[in-house]
Amino acid sequence: MEQVRREKNEVEINLRDIFQILLSKWIFILIAGILVAVIVGLVTHFFIRKKYTANTSMYVFTTAEQNQTGTISNSELVAADNLIKTYQVIVKSNSVLDVVSERFNAEHPEHASRNVRPDMLLKAVTVSVPEGTKLIRINVATEDPLLSADIANTFAKYIPDQIVRITKAGGVEIVDYATVPRKASSPNLTRNIIVGFLAGFVLAAIYFLLRAFLDTTIYTSEEVQKVSRCPVIGTVPMIVVGNEETSTWEVSLREEIVNE
Repeated sequence: MEQVRREKNEVEINLRDIFQILLSKWIFILIAGILVAVIVGLVTHFFIRKKYTANTSMYVFTTAEQNQTGTISNSELVAADNLIKTYQVIVKSNSVLDVVSERFNAEHPEHASRNVRPDMLLKAVTVSVPEGTKLIRINVATEDPLLSADIANTFAKYIPDQIVRITKAGGVEIVDYATVPRKASSPNLTRNIIVGFLAGFVLAAIYFLLRAFLDTTIYTSEEVQKVSRCPVIGTVPMIVVGNEETSTWEVSLREEIVNE
């Protein structure tokens, strides 16, 4: 029982020491967080290129007759779930990217300088499925908002035929065509600044804690008692002579020299 009480007291003392260290250095920790946040913000604003994301969404169905009858059976919904993953892979397949890049370059001469190639599309395009839906969303992110929208709409124009050509079953119906994005999707300046502040704050706190706990120098009588586990009988005070700080030994030595 006594050992448990002793361990609890040690934990409380350690937590108190940590709090005192952080409290004594809070201004430096805060400055470090602000400094890192400013640096991250400047780098994000001036050195990281902005990207604009345009997207088009498509509804997945299983049979061509579905659009004519207007009814959706349970089996068709289950089949649509199975087709969605296949369609996701098809959208970014080499054959589809080749077709989209070829059609895009032919139909959009205003973007000729961009040189839209299949490898460029592979990096710019992501395919997602909103949870709980039978939709496929194609997202295109480039440094030009108009280019992103035009590429996304080219996918929307040619993907339905390409899916039917490859799978020979089911298909997709366009739900929304892409519009030109007005705001950049990345980088997120606010998020980066917050992350930078937290990183600087935490790193500074860790630095001061490590420096304090790795320092083996004894500064106070309480530390002597903690290390030696012996009571402190007395202390020698610091004596100030004029504007100089000297120890008791130094003062007595001066007095002997003067008397001689």
